[in-house]
Amino acid sequence: MVQPAAWSGFGWGCVGGLALIALMYSASTLLGLKPLPQVVNEPLLSLMPGFVFGFLIDTLQHAGKVVEEIGLIGLMLVLLGLLGAASALANLRWTSTWVPFAFAAVGWAVVVAVLLPVAGVGLLGLNDGPATPLTWAALFAIYAVVLQYGGTGPAEVDLGRRRVLTYVPLGIAAAGVAALGVGLIPGWYRAIFRPPESGLRGISPVVTPVDNFYIVSKNFADPTVDGRSWTLRVGGRAGKRLSLTLDQLRALPATEEYVTLECISNNVGGPQLSTGKFTGVPLRDLVTQVEPLADAGWVAFKAHDGYTESLPVTFVMETPAILVAYLLDDAPLPMGHGYPARILIPGRYGMKGPKWLESIDLVKDEAGGYWEQQGWDHNAVVKTMSRIDVPGDGDIVKIGAIEVGGVAYAGARGIGKVEYSTDGGSTWNAAEFGAPLSPFTWVVWRAVWSPAAHGAYTLKVRATDGTGSLQDSSNAPSYPSGSSGYHTIHVNVSG
Repeated sequence: MVQPAAWSGFGWGCVGGLALIALMYSASTLLGLKPLPQVVNEPLLSLMPGFVFGFLIDTLQHAGKVVEEIGLIGLMLVLLGLLGAASALANLRWTSTWVPFAFAAVGWAVVVAVLLPVAGVGLLGLNDGPATPLTWAALFAIYAVVLQYGGTGPAEVDLGRRRVLTYVPLGIAAAGVAALGVGLIPGWYRAIFRPPESGLRGISPVVTPVDNFYIVSKNFADPTVDGRSWTLRVGGRAGKRLSLTLDQLRALPATEEYVTLECISNNVGGPQLSTGKFTGVPLRDLVTQVEPLADAGWVAFKAHDGYTESLPVTFVMETPAILVAYLLDDAPLPMGHGYPARILIPGRYGMKGPKWLESIDLVKDEAGGYWEQQGWDHNAVVKTMSRIDVPGDGDIVKIGAIEVGGVAYAGARGIGKVEYSTDGGSTWNAAEFGAPLSPFTWVVWRAVWSPAAHGAYTLKVRATDGTGSLQDSSNAPSYPSGSSGYHTIHVNVSG
């Protein structure tokens, strides 16, 4: 009797879990409740060794977060199933209509008294508002009702109810799966198969359209910031304090810069690289205004999503190109790019520039960056890279004059030479490339290749930076300091 009760309770716990999870995501849309997978994502990432995360990102790219969210939903479902099994076993000894509610209360307590505080949203999740613990209580109450209906309470199961119980769990489960599918699958599909950068075809334009500018963040759901009530606080180890509204920030003397940004997790030949025109206030101007104290050695940043980073004061003061940026291509930063303001550091990987900026503090010692604490590169200076945009890997092209082209980038070092090979690297040919839009952007390179015969060819590209240093040919993953190697594609030339 014990084993059948446990399996029945587990099944009903999973059915109730599907209802709870589906309603949790609905509450996220309607009430602003943070779904549990989103809440535990941060502490989970902090526990995950950097090389493991790097491997997953290199292998899965945009699918990584989708796989993680699916895994967390599955884990949540299993745990709720086990809670249902425990409730069913307890009901064998303590027959009461309140048994399912008692176990649901345990689940509620674990969420609001353990998981939410560990995730940094305070005891009972009150940092996200007073409705948070009440909403979770309502979700677990619904879960308890499903358990009770499934027979984990004391009621006798007559023949009619037994027939009903044959179909009701299937109906609840199907409704839960359907709700989750409608709510989550379109977003998962876009994240994996339709990221912004996937919309570009052919040789990259000199300036990336905003809609195709790559987006990467640590979050399942990026924050939405109200620019009307937003303020940027600047202070710390300084003689003065600033609190700037968005209008006040925009009223300060501004600088426009064309900058190429690259994600440190971009694979060799990968698409997470874009160029745009940014407008903002030089960071050193804000630091100068607050009059740093003599012992202020670092500038620390904090973002609305909890992201942290820091830079040496000396580097900030020597580098006027570092911006607190608020425009991209003459329009307000899109929300996914850090609206209302972000830090922009030309020549460094994107991980060094927090989006959704909230505060800038002068501090004595370095404040550990979010990714640096997991072993990613401390300085995150971009490596010299080059990419073949056309032809595509695996293309079949007709013999004749074939256009070959792409982009090359070396941060503030600039590009001195681009070469391509059509024989797997045995010989190299110089390619022409246009002038960069600024000292901080990529160049677009082009060449015309006329193969002598039909057949299979291996094309490679390499770049030499402005200092005369050749791009690193050794293959390396993105962790911990960015990928390296020559982008290589294979094409077939036909008649």
